[in-house]
Amino acid sequence: MLVGLIVLILLGSAVVCVHQHRREAAWRGRLLDECAAQLAAPRLGRDRAGFATLRGGRGEAAIDVRLVPDTLVHRRLPQLWLQVTLRTPLPTDAILDVLRRPAGAEFYAPDRLPLRLPVPATWPPDTLVRGTAGADALLDLARPALDRILADPRVKEVLATPDGLRLTVQASQGARGAYLLLRGSRFPLTRVAPELLDGILRDGLDLARTLSEPSSETRHARAA
Repeated sequence: MLVGLIVLILLGSAVVCVHQHRREAAWRGRLLDECAAQLAAPRLGRDRAGFATLRGGRGEAAIDVRLVPDTLVHRRLPQLWLQVTLRTPLPTDAILDVLRRPAGAEFYAPDRLPLRLPVPATWPPDTLVRGTAGADALLDLARPALDRILADPRVKEVLATPDGLRLTVQASQGARGAYLLLRGSRFPLTRVAPELLDGILRDGLDLARTLSEPSSETRHARAA
């Protein structure tokens, strides 16, 4: 009798676990469904963790979109980042990385950039600016566009490389109750809003155009 009851409890628990796993997997895989229309020739997929991915084009740039769960910093709530990569070659050999609210556990950001640059006075003071040789000139050129991008508190990182740009923006923050009680990372998000992706793409393409414009020194040299 007792053994049978234990078996029934174990079977019931297994069924609940399977149901929750399937529901979680379905949620992860559908997060970018409504964003597909923002890209030309969109291709939806999933990463190794089951989170939705999206690829396509916008203008002359190839676009990669993915979701990055961040649960490494225990002093704050878990974060779900929307990371958008614009693959469009830029006329520079430098790398520039602008990171907001650094916690030292940003595994998705480059960690071996040799230069630390002064933070512009108009930017939030909790900003870390790093790069390689030539990043200071890249920063000067990017300032007008970055001023607008960093005005959004959801922006976590802007990375510029010779291969293009990557913008990382908060998509959702973990539910406080689940995190405080169980240290679980449940995000109160049904779908990523297409308006969020559209705004990131417009900002990224604007920044790419800015960085592709010849500098005043280059224009003067050509004129001479």
